[in-house]
Amino acid sequence: MDIERYARARQIALAQSMAGRAKVYLDLRFWIMAREAEAGTEIDPDVIELLRLLREGVVAGKLVCPVGASTFIEVMKQANTQTRRLATARLVDELSLGLSITESRGRIGTEIAHFFYKSAGGHDLHAMADLIWTKLSYALGYVYLNPEGFDPETGGYLQKEAFDEIWNASLTTIVTQIGDRWERSDDLVKAAQQINADIKTHAPKLVSYPATYRDEIVGCLDVCQDMAAEVMAAMATRQGVTPPARGSAQWNEAGRLCRNLLTLAFEKPETRYALRTIHAQASCHAGLRWDRGTNFTENHIYDFEHASAAVAYCDAFLTEGFLSKLINDGHVRLTELNGCRTTADKTEAVAIVQDLFKH
Repeated sequence: MDIERYARARQIALAQSMAGRAKVYLDLRFWIMAREAEAGTEIDPDVIELLRLLREGVVAGKLVCPVGASTFIEVMKQANTQTRRLATARLVDELSLGLSITESRGRIGTEIAHFFYKSAGGHDLHAMADLIWTKLSYALGYVYLNPEGFDPETGGYLQKEAFDEIWNASLTTIVTQIGDRWERSDDLVKAAQQINADIKTHAPKLVSYPATYRDEIVGCLDVCQDMAAEVMAAMATRQGVTPPARGSAQWNEAGRLCRNLLTLAFEKPETRYALRTIHAQASCHAGLRWDRGTNFTENHIYDFEHASAAVAYCDAFLTEGFLSKLINDGHVRLTELNGCRTTADKTEAVAIVQDLFKH
């Protein structure tokens, strides 16, 4: 078994072991409140009760609090390793059980592949819920050891050993090993500034939320068309057909055809469910643009990553006010995608978690 198949097998086994637990996704605001309740500096009774319920639910096998790439990065960005970052990491390890959703680009690729194979009449496909969970040590994506100078059997063994070593690493261990060496990048700041400038430029042309949403879908699919072409190439290879060379005119044309096909498919409600990460991200961006009064910032990149993971695959999303309002807005209605109950209210958060215990 090669390393990619091995990683997928570990992923599926993990997902199935967590299948009976309700997924409660916390953004950084709620992780910090829980951390402060643990430290005794947060005295709000709702926060204290929420932490108690989450702990009880995890121990009882009723729920789990998965994280994502944005959680990982935001924890690492926290100042002071000992009193903030490490304390947060310990709580994340306890309540997440190491469970993370796969990073968004890989998740989108998996959803596209699943959509194409299912549309082509594929049978015996794994459920998407088996394919989008991983360990928090791989929240940012998979990196494999590439040993040189060994025979294939020894090299494969070393790859799997290295994979398992990382797979089993806790966030506390990762935070301790990195210490204060985490380097902040300005790339997201620049990206957010460019997105905000583009929003301002096109704001006068907005005519309706549905039209704005369609524009965002097209934009997302433009970015994903090469990924879709890769899926089609793999399907062709399985059928004994040689796909065009990557980067060739034929390859680029295949990508454009995939983009157009997916754009048309999004006219059907069932596509929004099948390609739910694209739908969630497009909805968030469209909702912010349609709001008109909100500037797009770096934090919205993290927020929308949280949202697209939570509303697509979790049962509850505990977040901050702007994002909760956006998700529950009458135009966006992202809670309808997967029934993920979303709130910024601490009292309501307690009620949601209590309700999850009953099911």
